Amino acid sequence: MKKEQNIKSKKGGVLVVILLIILVIIASVVGFFYYKLSKIEVTPIDKEDLEVNTKLYDDVSDKVEKKEFDKIVNIALFGSDSRDVNNATAGRSDSIIIASINPVKKSIKLISIPRDSYVNVPGYGYTKINHSYAYGGEQLTIKTINSNFGLDISEYVTIDFSGLINVINAIGGIELDISIEERDVLNRYLKTSYEITGKQYVPMTEYGHVTLNGEQALAHSRDRYVGNDFDRARRQRDVLMAVMNKLSNMSSSAISSLISDSFLSEVKTNVNFTDYMGLLTSVLTNKSDYLGNIISVQVPSEEYGYDKFIDGVYYFGFDKDRAKQDLYTYIYEK
Repeated sequence: MKKEQNIKSKKGGVLVVILLIILVIIASVVGFFYYKLSKIEVTPIDKEDLEVNTKLYDDVSDKVEKKEFDKIVNIALFGSDSRDVNNATAGRSDSIIIASINPVKKSIKLISIPRDSYVNVPGYGYTKINHSYAYGGEQLTIKTINSNFGLDISEYVTIDFSGLINVINAIGGIELDISIEERDVLNRYLKTSYEITGKQYVPMTEYGHVTLNGEQALAHSRDRYVGNDFDRARRQRDVLMAVMNKLSNMSSSAISSLISDSFLSEVKTNVNFTDYMGLLTSVLTNKSDYLGNIISVQVPSEEYGYDKFIDGVYYFGFDKDRAKQDLYTYIYEK
């Protein structure tokens, strides 16, 4: 898949989601759960208009028992590419990911859907899946995911990337291996990262095994030029795992200190976290099990995808039946 993309993103959800879950868990344990949750913007959507697959269990009954199926939680995660950092719905979705948490297997699945995937957006016809966010926000994007991939998602989280910068800086940075080419591209994005935090721009000079601050980590994860969009997603996963490894060695009280009102104010969701206290407690008490059982993939896969051009515009075409079966396997069997 050879293409260049130059959309500059100030927001993204892929890397912050598990951070949010763990930070909210810690908040509840140390006693200021309800105060902290009040800082999150709760925005309902019409759950009657999401084209949920009401027969999903019939489709996956060969992979999972009903008792386990009922406990699995699937949430859609979004980040906007809006130029306006105060309006997450002004642009297309820069990141689309399905987070699946299975308390029976004590596993977390992070399944990215490429932004250029050629799908049928209800009411608009075939186009890129990230266009659905510009047309109808979280409501239409979830409807698009369900109708194209046969899922039953009804909850979402949208997160501002600037929260990632603050958390990484608070934990003292993360260690990653980056090439000289990645460093050079990182510097092309770095000025925007510093604009988000209001700090003075300082170019990065090192490469190899380096420690990245929050601004540098964000710039690295937004790299659209070294490799393709799958490589970009790999870089995002590398950042996520580096953050998780750093957090796994911190005490609960130290993690709780990272939960700022400004971080939570960058979150928009329709999730009622009080409904998931049992699940959150399971993640907290079995943190090492969950962190050691994370599957991070992209569906549709590049293996059965292909370049598609319509009127000179690039789309990522793919075998829909294989994509649907991949999702079912990753969520309900692996």
